[in-house]
Amino acid sequence: MGKNSKTKRDQKKKKLKKQTSNNAHSSPIFGMPSSLDEMVSMQNELNKLFSPASLTTPKKIDANIVEFCHQISDFNPIFLNIVPEDWSRQSCCDLNVQEYIKVNAGRIICGYKIWYNEPNYIEGERHAVWQGDDGTLKDITFNADGEENILFIADITEKQSSLEANKQRIRWCKTEKVKSLIAFQEQTENFIPTQRMSDEVAWNTAITYKDWCDGKRMPNQFIKIND
Repeated sequence: MGKNSKTKRDQKKKKLKKQTSNNAHSSPIFGMPSSLDEMVSMQNELNKLFSPASLTTPKKIDANIVEFCHQISDFNPIFLNIVPEDWSRQSCCDLNVQEYIKVNAGRIICGYKIWYNEPNYIEGERHAVWQGDDGTLKDITFNADGEENILFIADITEKQSSLEANKQRIRWCKTEKVKSLIAFQEQTENFIPTQRMSDEVAWNTAITYKDWCDGKRMPNQFIKIND
């Protein structure tokens, strides 16, 4: 009887150990918040990470920026001043370029504008600029936060003619802490519904640069999901 009881106990221990191991493998991503307080704390850290005061146009092209850019293409990143037209629409960079081409010829160049929260986080945001026949690049799309210049890198040649070929964002993290924050952010984004506007609706809905200069504001999330 004693021997059988010990055998049963040993079997239960093995079963419990197996269940614990399986649960460990199916648990949330490492670094995800396990309590409400931890979630609030993580969200506060993300707010700091993404704050326009911190996540901004790089002051210079350092080793981190070079490493990040190599993930995108072999083209060199270039600083561009933003020179919007009064009619330029917020977050409609490809449509702005197409409209500009009608009068000025040239072509569209798709790639990424680079935001930097130095030194631990870099974000590439899908973007399009105009290229003249002489190779000059010009950004005619204003930033909603008022940034007056950007760091731009063109995508590989076969992805330069359409934003649809580009990812919405490319993210780079230097520390494990920031990687955990971004993993949480991306997991959260998967649960946020997005609505893609047609080009026509986006053009008629987005505010113009003149509107923006006159004080009108519009959240980016309500604009065309293309920029």
